Amino acid sequence: MKIALFHNASAGDRSFKGSELVRQFAQAGYDVMYVSIKEKGWESAFRSPIDRVVVAGGDGTVSRLAPWLSATGIPFCILPLGTANNCAKTLGQMHALETVVSRLGPAPIKQVDLGLLTSPAGHRVFIESIGLGLLASFMSAMRDRERKDKTRVRLSPEERLSNALQHLRQITKEHPEADCDLLLDDEPVRGSLLLLEIANMGLIGPNLKLVPDVNPADGRFEVVWLPNERRKEWRDYIRLLTEGKSSAAPVNSTRCSRVLFRNVNAAVHVDSKVFPAMLTPISVKLHPGALELVDLNAA
Repeated sequence: MKIALFHNASAGDRSFKGSELVRQFAQAGYDVMYVSIKEKGWESAFRSPIDRVVVAGGDGTVSRLAPWLSATGIPFCILPLGTANNCAKTLGQMHALETVVSRLGPAPIKQVDLGLLTSPAGHRVFIESIGLGLLASFMSAMRDRERKDKTRVRLSPEERLSNALQHLRQITKEHPEADCDLLLDDEPVRGSLLLLEIANMGLIGPNLKLVPDVNPADGRFEVVWLPNERRKEWRDYIRLLTEGKSSAAPVNSTRCSRVLFRNVNAAVHVDSKVFPAMLTPISVKLHPGALELVDLNAA
């Protein structure tokens, strides 16, 4: 079996070298093509015949590969090496390397949904979520903060998540609300919101479980929003998470298969990519079963 091993060597705590990953799969009898996504031209790997793809990295790596995996129809699995691993946790892909190696070949395939955002600026595919307001601003702020303080290389993934939650609670206090005008399927939603998230995965950002029991193969988005008047409840919710306590997120939620943003005056994120502003109208649609996932749990 020919596999392509797409590796982000800087993900998470950088615990695996590419040579070690290749050795483990090769010893199990796989024909391995190693691809570093940090090198220019990694996309050309998809020109070769491939039976399976192993995504060795975090959510950013999964997001970068998702459009290529959808276009080629190549089954993939995740070797979770990131900090949050929201996609791997939702998809049941939190297996150790040895388990991935042993189950990759015999495991069955199942379908996973994918999202598509269309705006006047073009198209973007997403696998995890898109959102506006607080979490988009938070992602941008954390990226700048980690770059300045060099905490990404100094802290463990657990420490980074803890720091992220503390910073999220801090910026929530003064973050401006966003004026929104959108349609969820055909239902209008208007008003001032702190955040709105259209989720395909069950976890967002620093492992925020905003909606329980998400199924990323049911042909529906989970949409959550936080009205400005629930700001204090949200800060209390984040405080409990920083203390290691579970709590239900104080958000409104619904399910739909398409969203139309008629007006947005806030930052927008598409997976981990943040846009300080985005031209409207913005259309968000679901592509049911767009991805082929190797179901390691059923092997």
